[in-house]
Amino acid sequence: MSARITLHCNTQWQYAACASQLVTDARTIEEARAAARARGWRTHPNEHDYCPACSGLGPQPADAVVVVLRPEARP
Repeated sequence: MSARITLHCNTQWQYAACASQLVTDARTIEEARAAARARGWRTHPNEHDYCPACSGLGPQPADAVVVVLRPEARP
């Protein structure tokens, strides 16, 4: 069985929302959020997650969009 948990940035500016997301192969939301925090995301238990750019840490590098936590489980 495979699972994919994607975190989306919840920042809203005027009439638009930030389109940043982080795709993980985490099995739980807690595991996905821990991986996100390691990459500069700010996470909260109330489901409001913020990407590094919206957290004030600057833009994300392109390689920080997908997190593979279990490379041995890949097909």
